Amino acid sequence: MKKAELVFSAITVPLDASMIVAAGCAAYFLRFQTLTDLWPVLFQIPFSQYLFFIGIFALYSTAVFACAGLYAIRRWKIHNEFQRIFVASSASVMLLIVTIFFRQEFFSSRFIVLAVWLLMIVLVLSGRGVLRVMRIACFYRGIGLHSVALVGQQERIAQLQSFIETHLSLGYRIVATSERLTDDFKELCMRLKSQGKLDELIVVSSQAHQQLELLAELATYLHIDFEYSSDMISVGRLQSTMIAGLPFVEVRRTRLQGWWRIVKRMLDVIGSCICILLFLPLMVLISAWIRYSSKGPIIYKDVRVGQRGLFHTYKFRTMYIQFCTGPGYDNTGSAEKLEEKLISEKNERQGPVPKVLNDPRRTPVGRILERTSLDELPQFFNVFLGNMSLVGPRPHRPKEVAGYDISHHRLFSVKPGITGLAQISGRSDLDFSEEVKLDTFYIENWSLYLDCAILFKTPWAVLSRKSRV
Repeated sequence: MKKAELVFSAITVPLDASMIVAAGCAAYFLRFQTLTDLWPVLFQIPFSQYLFFIGIFALYSTAVFACAGLYAIRRWKIHNEFQRIFVASSASVMLLIVTIFFRQEFFSSRFIVLAVWLLMIVLVLSGRGVLRVMRIACFYRGIGLHSVALVGQQERIAQLQSFIETHLSLGYRIVATSERLTDDFKELCMRLKSQGKLDELIVVSSQAHQQLELLAELATYLHIDFEYSSDMISVGRLQSTMIAGLPFVEVRRTRLQGWWRIVKRMLDVIGSCICILLFLPLMVLISAWIRYSSKGPIIYKDVRVGQRGLFHTYKFRTMYIQFCTGPGYDNTGSAEKLEEKLISEKNERQGPVPKVLNDPRRTPVGRILERTSLDELPQFFNVFLGNMSLVGPRPHRPKEVAGYDISHHRLFSVKPGITGLAQISGRSDLDFSEEVKLDTFYIENWSLYLDCAILFKTPWAVLSRKSRV
């Protein structure tokens, strides 16, 4: 373990505590000095007494942060640091609220509790961001870099070496490479270690079990770290346990399990309610527009396949009613035959999920709704009902799912979503295989931060979408 790592890790604890105290002070002055004209002060706690309580709050908040794993000494920054800070800060504030409730104490301002929570998240993230910049600056000066030896196929070594050289913020410096464990490589590693120039041994491609054991033994003998890459399974899906004294590794379908499923569901309910209320006037106008422009129902209910089987998705109708397919619409089968003909003649997408561009079945209003994705606004009701999520793979029809390969069924590991990684990365212009790769990455590497990033980028993806429908 590098001394620089220990120093930066040790600084993080008082830094977080300071940011929490700063958040409390900012909330206090915001309420009792800045917002007094809007909200008259009926009772004001003395600042000295308030500062004492904030100090206590900062101490037990850092303890909660520690339980959340935010002070683990690691070279790589925790990729889901945002969601951990969000959850730990929320837990700290909830403990504060529960304490106030059971002590039956009157707190002078509910606004302060909310402001402390929000400012706490922002300032802790900001403080850690500054510390991260300082650490990267040290890397660029050669301070705290990990000297590593790479073992594996030359093409893999070249790939990783190129990435490390262009991303010095990772904190790595390559000092030796070899395709396999040889006597010369072993002697080189021992010499580098004796000179204090070797900290870690990394295997970057599949090796025989015996080779891995020998490499691990070499790392143990030299008292250096040992890591190896997996060609088949992402690290985020692995969970180890011991049974009968034997180590077992469980390969999880997705990281979205346990409490995180509950958190995601809560955010879906809250987010869908906000969006329904926000877009309700627009949905009323679109409903009137559809009703006026063509005959037929306003909402088109289509059968899709989700995590738990078949369900109905709700969309604004974009086609003339005689061309709508599915149960309750196409009694004669003519619409289905027309769709098959259009797919055979005008399909511009490879894979089991077709895309007919410049579709003649669409109404003039439907073309606008499809191009702007406003036809999907009713799907917020699907999210509220629990059939869909705000973020996830797009749901497909049963006859499209029938064309899936067995590997494609991993898409059902999570609920389908209104938007997703594939939608912000190319939308309908992507081939199905590319869409599956992006959705698979999302499923295996899910995080609260990734959901927020996708939601943030979705409006821009919609606005920058090509005009062809």
